[in-house]
Amino acid sequence: MGHSLSVTLGLVLVATGLATPTPLPQLKHDDCPPNSPYTRTPVGTFCGQRETVIWPGSRQTQVDIYYGIRYAQPPVGFLRFRKPLSPDPEPDKVFSAVQKPDACYQVIDTMFQASPGAQMWQPNTPLSEDCLYLNIWVPILPEEQRCEKDKKLPVMVWIFGGSFSTGSSVLNVYDGRFLSTRQNAPGNMGLWDQRLAIKWVKDHIEHFNGDPDRITLFGESAGSVSVSAHVISPWSHSFFRNAILQSGSVFGYWGVETAQKQLNQSLRLLDLIGCGGRSGEDLHACLQLKPSSAFIDAQNSLYDPYAYLSIPFPPVLDGHFLPYNSSQSFRELEFLKPSGSLMMGMNTNEGSYFLLYAFVGNETLMKDRNALPVRTHTEYLKALYRVLDMHGVDRPDLLEPLIALTDFEYQDYTHLPGPTTWTNKLEKISSDRSFKCPTIDFARVIVNEQRAVHKHPNKRSVTRPTYFYEFTHRTKSLPWPTWAGVMHGYEIEYVFGIPFSPLFNEAFYGFTDEERELSDVMMTYWANFARTGDPNILATGDHVAGASGSELAVPDKVTAPSGRSWVLNGFERPKDAPLLAVGGSQSCLPHRLPLRNWQEFDNRTEAFLILAAGRDGLRTGIHPRSRQCLFWRHWFPTLMQQAERLAKICPSFAGSRLQTTV
Repeated sequence: MGHSLSVTLGLVLVATGLATPTPLPQLKHDDCPPNSPYTRTPVGTFCGQRETVIWPGSRQTQVDIYYGIRYAQPPVGFLRFRKPLSPDPEPDKVFSAVQKPDACYQVIDTMFQASPGAQMWQPNTPLSEDCLYLNIWVPILPEEQRCEKDKKLPVMVWIFGGSFSTGSSVLNVYDGRFLSTRQNAPGNMGLWDQRLAIKWVKDHIEHFNGDPDRITLFGESAGSVSVSAHVISPWSHSFFRNAILQSGSVFGYWGVETAQKQLNQSLRLLDLIGCGGRSGEDLHACLQLKPSSAFIDAQNSLYDPYAYLSIPFPPVLDGHFLPYNSSQSFRELEFLKPSGSLMMGMNTNEGSYFLLYAFVGNETLMKDRNALPVRTHTEYLKALYRVLDMHGVDRPDLLEPLIALTDFEYQDYTHLPGPTTWTNKLEKISSDRSFKCPTIDFARVIVNEQRAVHKHPNKRSVTRPTYFYEFTHRTKSLPWPTWAGVMHGYEIEYVFGIPFSPLFNEAFYGFTDEERELSDVMMTYWANFARTGDPNILATGDHVAGASGSELAVPDKVTAPSGRSWVLNGFERPKDAPLLAVGGSQSCLPHRLPLRNWQEFDNRTEAFLILAAGRDGLRTGIHPRSRQCLFWRHWFPTLMQQAERLAKICPSFAGSRLQTTV
């Protein structure tokens, strides 16, 4: 039970040294349709399709798309719940790669069926166990628009999110033509699936004109956790160069689990499907005979209905794929990839999406589009128990101090209480604990020059060039409550260039000119990073800032398509200026996007780039969530451990009340 991945070459619509269109020779016996692109590899020949992307100003870009390239044998029958195996090579066979592959079996989210904001994440192809496929996008640009004329194209491999149990690589929001997981089995089978896919890319992407030495992994949420797992697993290091983590890391309390806890969860699953009490080949035979629906029903039963964020099967510290034998070696990232660059970041309101599911629900939201999860202090405290995963614990005398201290840490004395006060506080707590601080802490460990390697205390730790961002823009037409803000996952559409997609705009919601410009900016940064490991190095070879740190010079006057002209002030664009859709991320033309120098995240300033649309949209911040992350990294776990020790030492006090005042 693995998942399919998306592979983007040349970053589509980004000038990174793109292929020149050439006449397509016909295969013998017309194996591929006339004029369709094809690629010969040692494992077979793949027939794709060529599509044209039209940008504002009528400029066009062509993209060759290959859907459903198998990278592993189907994980069915004997291979169910086993490590994936490569398919047998068939060099003389021709495969059609024009149909989107099936999504993996998963629990379908039915809560917000009427909301386009939820529909966009639902599988748009049939469900099947046979779902281990790659989708590849190859951009085509004419000679005059190419910068790296003699080089292969840089490669980006997308690992989607979905709580390690839902999602698909062919959702409209992941449409790679504009930017050209399942992993819920014991023993990190999903991570092994991903590794085999990445290895396939490393071994064969050069036949698609890709550069096997410039592979960048990127993912969001659970996909980001997966990427971080490959960054710290020696089993994957040789297959990629750089990595991008969007909202998540293995440091999250939901991102990784101990082997013992995962074993207990697996035993529960076996009991639910009727294979409990078996072992060895007898167990495997039982698993092979069960229909896929049995696993979906059982997994659905494992979700905790009272939990704020329930992840039944995260990656596990198994001592093999993640070979960490102590919490110290894990927290110090003993097996961190020794080369390459890292980019990571977060959205402003990571927790709001999950508050909608845990405390609002579809019926309430249908009646009131801006319905709040909590309205009073009492409701807030009750919800906080769930956000902190304290429900079901019968020791209120030990938990109340933790609740009180958490509440105190997030007191806001600068504003009077209002209608959204308690919701905003709950959202900040859930964002920091679940997504922001695990991502920030991962970056902090990487850049900590004094970090001692656990087994080699006298060895200086190796740091990686690291860049950090905060995405702070809420799409104006986003069909979610206003209080939800800049939600978890909604930077993805900007990274993939979805604001330029007529298909997405018609099916779900649209974007403004300023938002399209922001998307162009983000695609440029992501593309620069994938090409060079530095988001500041443009396709032309220029740096967005000079040695003095000033912004790259932008023409004082630029002529609009209509013939009007306007003045650009530094990296800012006046609100009445139309979108500049030429150059920038799409080709090796003069750069006219409002870019700013993206400073490295280091242990001195912890600088990060703030991404938003409009005037002053790009800014630099320092020390993100420093105090709050110290609370979640040190104080909260320490107090929780003390509470657990007291519960064992003083069982006779169970049920008593400890009065606390803050």
